[in-house]
Amino acid sequence: MKKFGSYISYLFIAPVIWLLSVLPFGILYRISDLLYIILYHVIGYRRPVVEKNLEIAFPEKSPQERKQLEKKFYKHLADLFLEMIKTFTISREALAKRFDFHGAEILNQYYDEGKSVIVYGGHQGNWEWLISTGSLLKHRPMAVYKKLSNPFVNDFMLKSRTKFGFDFVPTYDTYRYIARMEKSGEKVAYGFLGDQNPLPHKAQLWLKFFGKEIPVHTGAEEVAKKYDIPVVFLEIKKVKRGRYATRIVPITDHPRELPDFEITRRYFELLEESIKKHPEDYYWIHRRFKHAKN
Repeated sequence: MKKFGSYISYLFIAPVIWLLSVLPFGILYRISDLLYIILYHVIGYRRPVVEKNLEIAFPEKSPQERKQLEKKFYKHLADLFLEMIKTFTISREALAKRFDFHGAEILNQYYDEGKSVIVYGGHQGNWEWLISTGSLLKHRPMAVYKKLSNPFVNDFMLKSRTKFGFDFVPTYDTYRYIARMEKSGEKVAYGFLGDQNPLPHKAQLWLKFFGKEIPVHTGAEEVAKKYDIPVVFLEIKKVKRGRYATRIVPITDHPRELPDFEITRRYFELLEESIKKHPEDYYWIHRRFKHAKN
């Protein structure tokens, strides 16, 4: 019965997504303007969570400044939602014009040296549009993702995400995938989004993030040290509406030479620094400080 219900939900969701995705960007952004009003002013979608996150992250800002930042974030959130839908039917060429990937030469240098690379990013800008960058890389591109509970919607989303050649690997299969690739000798750009919260009792490390000590994932570092894979930080910033650009910052070429958890520490330092420069582009919907100790 549950599977039947999931299928019925999919039958309603998929056509709506497809119909929206074929609309030109001009119309989509008009819809986004309306969606912003609904999300922020009408239903107040997760506003208490966003308000609390911004209060913790930017205590030096006045309530009025944080309110303006909050509104900018919700406008970005509405854009992000429609842009992700547009991904279903957009061509690689059209998407590449909107997503300026700087730093491919850094990654390709690792490939020329016979190395895989870990690309360590966060929920900034439009991370979904990274799928357009595969043709710029010599590596086989891969990203870790969390599987959706509805298998039909999950497969529908996966078809869109993988259409430009990316491997999307569910979290539970990440280590097996990496072990298989490294054993085969395939050189892969492993994409990790490291800013999600693990359960406190499962966390090996707690770090300061915007002044609060929180549990953090260390899986990317564990992989880097096990296979001696270089690690870079990926920043995605919103240049203007519908346009994004990236920046690649090397973290280490020799992960085994660093103390334990130093890679993760450097990642979170770079992420916080980047968020402070472009705070409205970060995904404040999640309860980033849910398990904070102080």
